Amino acid sequence: MKPIEKAKAQKLVLRLQSGDFDENDVDNIFMRLRAYSHGNRIFREVADFVARNDERNQGVAAESLEAFYLSFRYFLEYVSPKISLDIGKPFPLYVKKLMKYQIDKCKESDLKEKFNVTKQRLKSRIDTIFSEDKKNNKAFMKKPKISEDTLNALQHILSFIGSHPAFDQDQVISALLAVIRANKLDVNDDELLKYSDRIAACVVLLLHEATFEYGAHKQGYCKVSCENTSISYNQKFVDQDGNPVEHKESFGNLQVLGHVVLEKDGKDLTVCYPLMTTNLSTEDWCDEGMFVIKPITEDHPNYLHRKIVFDQQLCFTEGGKIGGYHA
Repeated sequence: MKPIEKAKAQKLVLRLQSGDFDENDVDNIFMRLRAYSHGNRIFREVADFVARNDERNQGVAAESLEAFYLSFRYFLEYVSPKISLDIGKPFPLYVKKLMKYQIDKCKESDLKEKFNVTKQRLKSRIDTIFSEDKKNNKAFMKKPKISEDTLNALQHILSFIGSHPAFDQDQVISALLAVIRANKLDVNDDELLKYSDRIAACVVLLLHEATFEYGAHKQGYCKVSCENTSISYNQKFVDQDGNPVEHKESFGNLQVLGHVVLEKDGKDLTVCYPLMTTNLSTEDWCDEGMFVIKPITEDHPNYLHRKIVFDQQLCFTEGGKIGGYHA
């Protein structure tokens, strides 16, 4: 890194650990250190969102969305209709890719204990066993032989649908600190960590409404959300004897949901999962203007719920919260 570039990055670090920063400063520190991320995938992922925040087709988030999409596609095409996958015959090429993604969701210790194989070794075996016919989009066995342990391992990895966040708030902040230190910039960890929530809020906004291309019939996309988007409002709860009981509800924490669109019976089916999780309390970090109070249904106007509306353009407000953007 050139001395002048390092000096600019150092100024940004000092702003972050002073708490006197906004979303532009967060964007700038990731962008400034993007070329010097030393192989840190999570840091580079966030930095790439700053550099190219329209459509993405690679990176940690894109891989996470593709893995989720392929697992649900397999469920719709094989599990739900109760169709067995016959690996002795040519099968869809996406299933081979899914196998590798599913391996990443397994615990290394479980694979070793149950099937005497490591994650990397099982991925290597999949490449050794199955050839690819990319013209016809098929995979097929090179030789009609496969060990019992390997067969059982393949059956296991295709037996479940699971989703894991691509990354969480703590990982993002740790990645930021790691890259700052790797570039020999002066940083006070404790001071910067005081504002980790504020930094995370800026990163969350960066991912809002990003789109991803991974070969599906429609793009995947991200949206800011939270664990519970509505809670009951001004309602009294009683036990079976009619006695008042305390009932607490919460919006939970903010998160970024990854959405994938599948085709089912000629119609779109959209499913989502937490792509990024945070420690940010929704009520603490969202502007009051994002909350509305409405009847749960038109038929029951006296039963109200408090709802938060994320389906809008979002920004980092002057008050340091996530809020709606009104030009």
